[in-house]
Amino acid sequence: MARPASCLTALALTVACLVVPRACSADFARSRDAVAELCLHLTGYDPNGDGRVEIERLQRVAEGADFPGERAGGGDGLVLVLVEERLLSPLPEGADLRPALTQYVADLAAAGPDVLLLSLAVYAGEAHQDGRTVLAIREFFRQVQQRMPGFRGAVLVGNFPDALLVRQYFWRLHQPTTLNQGKPNERKFEQPLDYWRTRAEPIAMRSELVLSDLDGRWEDCYHEAREALPYVIAAFPDGAEQAGGVTADFEEGTDAFEDFFFLDDGAWKEEPAGDGKRKFTCLGERNKECSTADLTLTNPLARPDIAVARVNARNAAVNPDPAIVDAPGHGLLDDTGKPQTLTFESNDKTPPQRSFWIPDAKLERQLLAEYFERNHRYRTGAFNADRRPASLTTEWGSSLAEMKRAFPEWATFAEPGYDVAGANTDLLECVRWLKRPALLRALKAHSDPWGATLANTDDLDALHPEVGGTVWNWQKKGNQLIPSLADTSGKLDFAVDRTLYENGALPDCANMFLLTGCDSISPGGAMTKPFNDPQYAFWQGAECHLLYLKGLVSLARAKVFNDEPREFCQTLADGGNWGDAWRRYFELESADAALTTLDEGIRRKKAYFWSLVGDWTLTMYPEGVARPQ
Repeated sequence: MARPASCLTALALTVACLVVPRACSADFARSRDAVAELCLHLTGYDPNGDGRVEIERLQRVAEGADFPGERAGGGDGLVLVLVEERLLSPLPEGADLRPALTQYVADLAAAGPDVLLLSLAVYAGEAHQDGRTVLAIREFFRQVQQRMPGFRGAVLVGNFPDALLVRQYFWRLHQPTTLNQGKPNERKFEQPLDYWRTRAEPIAMRSELVLSDLDGRWEDCYHEAREALPYVIAAFPDGAEQAGGVTADFEEGTDAFEDFFFLDDGAWKEEPAGDGKRKFTCLGERNKECSTADLTLTNPLARPDIAVARVNARNAAVNPDPAIVDAPGHGLLDDTGKPQTLTFESNDKTPPQRSFWIPDAKLERQLLAEYFERNHRYRTGAFNADRRPASLTTEWGSSLAEMKRAFPEWATFAEPGYDVAGANTDLLECVRWLKRPALLRALKAHSDPWGATLANTDDLDALHPEVGGTVWNWQKKGNQLIPSLADTSGKLDFAVDRTLYENGALPDCANMFLLTGCDSISPGGAMTKPFNDPQYAFWQGAECHLLYLKGLVSLARAKVFNDEPREFCQTLADGGNWGDAWRRYFELESADAALTTLDEGIRRKKAYFWSLVGDWTLTMYPEGVARPQ
């Protein structure tokens, strides 16, 4: 099991699927030539001239390749599929991804597009400059759109850099607060009072908006080097309106960020007001990322011009390290490849769980090949019999009612076990819910970058058989590692996902997820590590759900918040794809006058928190399922 290098000089990608509206084959040929010209133009692209080339190579895969790189469709818009070039090279005794990509290209063409295969190599060195590489890929998308206005979006296959959004905004609040906590000048206000807050915070640790908004001014918002951003919190015990922004009770400081897009909507000025007081004035929102057209909206915000999502198995494709052996010489897996108990010489010599899971390139390709096979089967109607809605929520309202309202074919759906709700919903009930065949699943639970939190399941004798018996997770007890879910019995994360996958415990169906939990799509390590670091996005929750829980696509949030996209179900029920449903949220938010006041603070641009994982081109109506009229 080879361990891949943590830093590569370049990450090779393949742009697989260029769809161009055309009336005849000559139009397709002209588009192909235009793309070839773009490839030549952007090879060696280093926009800031720092010697770190963001796009090292960009070229069309010539005819006569080992698998079809071109397929004519019906001319229905433009879609790009970007695939890491390394994934196209078969490994000894490993899954060959090329047949799966060939089928995917054919499936996309059958849905309307023409398809063209390109290869792309981008910067993947030691510098933490993911956002700059994202901007370079975005420039390619932008120039494609200029030449081919039918460009609808991109599917990224493999490991790509992410965009991190940080926003500072002016927020007027009325609640208890503490200023300068833990300092000599700490002051606690236990009763609600007016206070103003303007402080930068991450609002999306993974955002596809930067790649998707092609007329915005994201270049002006990017900061590569680590930077300290000032903040202020000003309290008004007698009321902000009466004080006129003048107070002696305030806190000031800085928060540092690196490799980020800064949305500075919280600028202020302050001036002495006598007697140790300061006068604070909000200078208004800058909306620096917005295009000229965006600034004319009722609620100005950046909007995606295309849809972008990714299928990345790198962070989920890890296996137990065969180099780990206990005192008697046993490995983590027995002779049949199943987890077993290990006994070490002492507690100190017993390794922690995360340290012995290592990347596996063969498993990565296997998961991707299985994903595209599942995608093909869904498109061709293999799962139509299991087309059901399902909702699980721990604190918030059920999504099943909205699904039934939006989809006429589900209006009378009432099968038991598909609407699970309550604060006591535990992991065991969640597993049982996942084992009931369905298509559209809403999972609404407190979450983090690694998974969804549920009530603990204390009865492991019931939980372990439900996940298939053999547990792909080890509990550390003294000097032993014991296969068990005891230390994750209240979390739907990699351990449970992988166990269900290895045991074949889930039904033969496909899942589309709405994940409303906080940070469901966020990659761990995004604040300090580049995308190619081994610990970046390790065991990322939404990616594990997609690949191990038979997923096709997920819409998820990259921020701690409590919203969900409006008209999501209705857009899908009307025949739109998942990219349409994502983009619809931005349109609705941009037209909402209620979001334009300073009191809204963080809520005004909450659409920025959401992104897609998987194949955004999919609809709820595959072959053999007619949409009710």
